[in-house]
Amino acid sequence: MSIHGIPRALSRTTLKKLKEASRKPGSTLLSMKVHHILRKISRKEYDLSALLPLFVDHTLILHPNTKKIKKMKEISDLSDPIMWYPEARSMFRKVIFHAGPTNSGKTHAALQRFYEADSGVYCGPLRLLAREVCQKSRDKGVSCDMITGDDQDYHFGKHSRAEKVSCTVEMTNINKIYDVAIIDEIQMVSDIERGWAWTRAFLGVCADEIHVCGEERAIKVVRKLVDECGDCLSVEKYKRLGQLRVKKNPVISLDKLTSGDCVVCFNKDEIYKYKRLLEDASTEVAMIYGSLPPHTKIEQAKKFNDPDNKCNILVTTDAIGMGLNLNIKRIIFNDVRKTTLVKGGERVKAPLTPYHALQIAGRAGRFGSQYPDGAVTTMKAEHINTLHRLLRTKVPDIETAGLHPSFDKIKQFANVMRTTSLYDVLTSFISLCGTDNSLYFLCSLEECRDIAKALQNVKLPLNDMYTFCLSPVSIKRDFVVGVLGEFAKMHSKGKQISAGDLKLLLNWPPRQAREKQGMLILEDTHECIRLYLWLSFRFPGTFVDNREVKYMSKTVDKVTSRSVSSKADKAPVSSNQEAWEDLKEFLLDDL
Repeated sequence: MSIHGIPRALSRTTLKKLKEASRKPGSTLLSMKVHHILRKISRKEYDLSALLPLFVDHTLILHPNTKKIKKMKEISDLSDPIMWYPEARSMFRKVIFHAGPTNSGKTHAALQRFYEADSGVYCGPLRLLAREVCQKSRDKGVSCDMITGDDQDYHFGKHSRAEKVSCTVEMTNINKIYDVAIIDEIQMVSDIERGWAWTRAFLGVCADEIHVCGEERAIKVVRKLVDECGDCLSVEKYKRLGQLRVKKNPVISLDKLTSGDCVVCFNKDEIYKYKRLLEDASTEVAMIYGSLPPHTKIEQAKKFNDPDNKCNILVTTDAIGMGLNLNIKRIIFNDVRKTTLVKGGERVKAPLTPYHALQIAGRAGRFGSQYPDGAVTTMKAEHINTLHRLLRTKVPDIETAGLHPSFDKIKQFANVMRTTSLYDVLTSFISLCGTDNSLYFLCSLEECRDIAKALQNVKLPLNDMYTFCLSPVSIKRDFVVGVLGEFAKMHSKGKQISAGDLKLLLNWPPRQAREKQGMLILEDTHECIRLYLWLSFRFPGTFVDNREVKYMSKTVDKVTSRSVSSKADKAPVSSNQEAWEDLKEFLLDDL
């Protein structure tokens, strides 16, 4: 028996020393560290696992010949990530930082070089943006492929590749050499969940010329990364194209909403409440939030942006912070607090950060639209002073960039632990992982670990299990996690998973929703289809019906769009009719 690879006999010695230290506050450096962590635990700022690094470090002091734990610490040390990308380190790369706020034209300027270059890659934060840049390129006569985690669209067909590719940042190809690379929304390098993807793209992309676009607060961390890589940096600053006015008075009443207004909520319950109240007052409403299918978001955005459409009020979450082009006159904050992920994987409701408030407020006003200038206020009187303070506060510079272990690291770690349990491996890795804290941090692995726990009864090779656990699934979505588990079981048995198998799991066809619960079912259905498509690009021998499942996705998109656009008292359109229309489209493609 052992604790994180440390023999139990040695563990007892360490625990005894830690207990002694806890009884003598301030007497030694060890006791000071123990009491500091215990205080944090008592305030619920840390959990008990915070004692583990101290436990391991002190074991190494007491028992310096503990080779196993030493090796585990060496493997989990992520302090020098620039050396993970030898091809990029062999190049001298010119980095141009296009720095500015929302609606400043910074990405537009960078994309001109992408269009002009002989070869290039655009790395964006969202599937919608990857699709948009690909389409803009093609509209200009520029051949361009599109690659996201769950979709691929090749300009010349799947057996040939264009010299330009627009992708989500996670899908950046670091093995191909480009003339130009664009990395959009570079401030996301500090995101606790996805920051690793921006760090990987920046450190690893092989391009002579790299254009990064983002907020000025990211200049400092980019400069440090450039110095680490031995590249050169120039900064071009942009100003907002249009004014943003912060109003003194809140809206208070729904009847004060006017054309071009956007009410920003931070949970779906509030969105549905506003939609119902406004529709009861005979006001047509567009609705956008993160878990809606991309097609539905685009349809809602088009409806809201169309000046000839009666739908001129938008109710949304902070999902509008990036991605969709929206003609918003006034942003109205329904709240100034939101639930966020903190270190350790816990979600807590906390005040908005100045950065987050500025990002959302910046979506008011859009250059070239009927609202070139924007305004921002709150719905409730008690929030107006907080909003003014947030928007006046200087946003601190970003100091660190996120990292994520490669599978090779995970495999080496598992070999030393002599376990095939990914859950045990990730639990220990999170506890022992070391980084250069002045420049890097470990992105959250807690969701991956929790999915590994949910799948721990499935017998899969470690590599396959790691891939399943990195799939686009939220542990909070019980139904989707259950479908992931069924996929994993069938894959472990060598069974091919067809569109028919997926339909049985989903109780196909989807039904138009008339209430929030029905919408949740549609969202889960969409997420399961997206999951199948994502896995089909990693395990094509198992998930064999990519093409037919894409048509299933279109069916869900249409049903969801109708559900979002319809009022509760309207009769739903037959879901069987929707499925038949998409089946006809599928069959006609073969003729």
